[in-house]
Amino acid sequence: MTDRRHAPRPVPQPMPVRLIGGAAQGLAVLGGLALVGAMGVTLASVIGRAALDSPILGDYELVERLVGVAVFLFLPYGHWVGGHVSVDLLVRKLPDRLRSRLARGVELVFAAVAAALAWRMTLGGLDMHRFNDSSMMLGIPTWWAFALIVPSLCLLALVCITRALRA
Repeated sequence: MTDRRHAPRPVPQPMPVRLIGGAAQGLAVLGGLALVGAMGVTLASVIGRAALDSPILGDYELVERLVGVAVFLFLPYGHWVGGHVSVDLLVRKLPDRLRSRLARGVELVFAAVAAALAWRMTLGGLDMHRFNDSSMMLGIPTWWAFALIVPSLCLLALVCITRALRA
């Protein structure tokens, strides 16, 4: 058994940091629900095709949108916990101070990329809404996916900035 009296206590985080982490976790949960929904649609369609010779009409459109949105919803949390793959063969040999500066720089570049993506996705989503773009089979409006993706990219930019400040 572990003696909990001498275990290190977690360092309390400032409220904004906790809010960003909580928001990232919340979006990841929504992403998980989107994947569960995509699995449910796929399962129902396969069973319908096999048992009733009647798959779900437009199942591909539903799964495509749910999985696409899920990917973006997972990004902030994946980066928050350091879950993204990085190649650091050369960086490991650098002094700690230089590694820290490099990490800050990478985080700030990633924040700029996430912000640029959020900006462009906002414009794209507004265009989709203005022109009433929708899926071919089910007529699902395309803009709703953008409405979920843009906040996720904005949060990703905040996560990157937070990580840069803490590097």
